Amino acid sequence: MRISDWEGGHALPEQAASDVRTFGIYRVRDYFERAGIGHLVLHHAGQRWEGVVRNPAAATGVRSGTVVEVQFSATLDGPSSICFIRALESGEYQPSQVMPTSWCIDGSDPDRLRTLIERLTTAPFRHWMEAVVDDLALLKRFFQLKASYKHHHSVPGGLLRHSLETAEIVEKTLRDAPATCSTLIDDTLRDGLVLAALFHDFGKTISHASTSPWLLRKTDHRHLSLVALAMHLPRLAELSVPAHAVFVHSLIQDALGKGYASPLPMVDAVRMADRVSTGLWMHADIQGGRLTE
Repeated sequence: MRISDWEGGHALPEQAASDVRTFGIYRVRDYFERAGIGHLVLHHAGQRWEGVVRNPAAATGVRSGTVVEVQFSATLDGPSSICFIRALESGEYQPSQVMPTSWCIDGSDPDRLRTLIERLTTAPFRHWMEAVVDDLALLKRFFQLKASYKHHHSVPGGLLRHSLETAEIVEKTLRDAPATCSTLIDDTLRDGLVLAALFHDFGKTISHASTSPWLLRKTDHRHLSLVALAMHLPRLAELSVPAHAVFVHSLIQDALGKGYASPLPMVDAVRMADRVSTGLWMHADIQGGRLTE
């Protein structure tokens, strides 16, 4: 979809009676200037929206990665136009609502991640996840990498898809388990295990990244997930010491393959869900139905 030329922060002249104004908040994929004209590319719903900014001065603060509020003007007999744009400051937007969806092969996957975050029941984990998904360098690797080179989910975007499947399986297991085995699962444990499932392969953002040092590319990814999240873990500890402890413990137990030895219930659910997601992919691969490039 292509947005028609924008005159930069001013209302379009002679607005028709049928003019309809709509607002939206978007992440800027790219912004650059050439020959005195600005070029704007927005992420939205798995698509790239492109437009021309003829008055670059009106786009002050708008750069790649910026979150912007945009007002569109549409008429019954003409194309949509941008008539207003403003760069938002941190705190004025919710990062999970403006994740760069067009980085993904399947634009529905970021939406699944967003709703997963919304279903978290503890404030510390929700606030922490908002900070994690606002880390664009980290998010880009998570969204674009394969889960494996030749095995399961071995296509671009496969790491995100496999991680979501694993987290959703754990989420359902934790919802059903108390009713079947009288297991006490509090909200912190529930959210911690769901996020441990989401990030159980996150070390691949290091071990499978071509930009990583060769030594880390030769390191078992299971021991790198906490390393990949290292910049964000102090914030989680500030928000909640128990939440930090549950999350770190669960990822370590999973990496060591010793969930059964944990003093917490259901830690082994992460490994179980990982295997279920992998098995379903391999079956779908045989049947010819899978996430494709």
